[in-house]
Amino acid sequence: MDPERWTEWTLCRAPVVRIYECAERLVVLSPEGDGHALTGDSAALAAEVLTFLAAPRSGAEVLAHVEALTGAPIERPEVIAELLRLLLRARALEHAGREPRSPRTRAPGPRVVLGLTGAVATMHAPALVQRLQARGFEVRVTATDSALRFVRAEALEALTHHPVVSSIWPEGQIHRVPHIELAQWADAVVICPASATTIARLAVGDHASVVAAVALAARAPVLVVPSMNPAMYAEPAVQRNLARIVEDGLHVAHPARALEVADPPGTRTPMLGGAPPPEVVVQLLEAIVRERASAAVTSPPRGAEGWDRLYRTCAPQQLPWQSEAADPDLLAALAGEGETGLSVLEIGAGLGALATAIAGRGHAIVATDVSTAALEQARARAPESRAIWLADDITETRLRGRFDVALDRACLHLLSDAEARRYAAALAGLVRPGGALVVKTLAEPTPGVTPYSAESIAALLGPEFALEREAASTLPGPSAAPAARLFVLRRQADG
Repeated sequence: MDPERWTEWTLCRAPVVRIYECAERLVVLSPEGDGHALTGDSAALAAEVLTFLAAPRSGAEVLAHVEALTGAPIERPEVIAELLRLLLRARALEHAGREPRSPRTRAPGPRVVLGLTGAVATMHAPALVQRLQARGFEVRVTATDSALRFVRAEALEALTHHPVVSSIWPEGQIHRVPHIELAQWADAVVICPASATTIARLAVGDHASVVAAVALAARAPVLVVPSMNPAMYAEPAVQRNLARIVEDGLHVAHPARALEVADPPGTRTPMLGGAPPPEVVVQLLEAIVRERASAAVTSPPRGAEGWDRLYRTCAPQQLPWQSEAADPDLLAALAGEGETGLSVLEIGAGLGALATAIAGRGHAIVATDVSTAALEQARARAPESRAIWLADDITETRLRGRFDVALDRACLHLLSDAEARRYAAALAGLVRPGGALVVKTLAEPTPGVTPYSAESIAALLGPEFALEREAASTLPGPSAAPAARLFVLRRQADG
């Protein structure tokens, strides 16, 4: 940023500021604790500027706003510039773009069950919940009876908007099995803090505690964060139990140096055995979820639930097929059917790049996917798009009506032989006579993928569709564009 062109800066109030007022003074602190006191008119000006910059605005707009308030031109605009620089140095302001930094609606992220036990660090659970939510996790909480001595369930329920599960068999819930339900729901489980008692339960498979029961029943990764007195942590029995659960495939965080609350406040010194701070726990959990997601994308999942989990836990750049732009050859094939006004069906819309581009060209598009998680992300990524996002499995479709064009980018090649036959039957009923079916498949065999040739695609889709054109193509992704084949077929007349 050119410091002399401050009127062109776009600035916004920082999410957190270190400022207090008293009498006629306004004191601005930097993150390092250095202070700068403003008094009188300077303090009033700083307060007004901070209020005005609640939304991103340029330095010129700040100047014009101050002039409007004073009713006269500012004779020394450098005063405004110096105030903005001061607030930037203190990080009370930050440079910002004009666009919102996040979507207006956030798509669901990974689902995590947080297990709380009777360690004193449970008092920090609300902060951990908030940090998980800030990083995009959807959080549910389980707690032992001992844990609820250190934190109120109502505080956690206010944050998560879900009840805290503290019993294997909650009163009035005779038909639900909460620990199984949560274990199946979770993309990850984190027990933080984990007491020596809960660690022992995990080591021997004791399901008597709901926290241990969820962790033992889960097929998602489990992170255990021990927290206890250093002498307890060093006990041979505790170390044997930790070694056992590591051997069983659970993830165990290394302890931090923390204060022992059993000691008098004036004598406390940091000792090894405490849980790491919430932000570190979240980082560990994110790394575990990423690792699990990376392994999952090597083999395509089966069914809507598997695809939902994949889209919740994988960042877009981890998905080999994800492209932020629509494939040019697919758009060209669509343009050959008409420049605008077509009714279009997309099968396997994923995160919606192709559907968004098609809607932007004036076509009416129904974008389908088996994954509701993918569609929610697509909707959040393009909130202004006129595409209709619809959960549907083309092999068991509930769609009715006829479309001018159906597009499939990398869906058919993931289907089994029986599913492919149902796919063909469904499209024969969904594409109007004379309409087009455009299909792109990978050209080379890979795990979980069936490549198609002109002969095999014609055998599958004929006689309802006639193959008009086949072309070499690619399937662009975040880091590679493997070879693919593009097929354009024409729906034949009924009967």
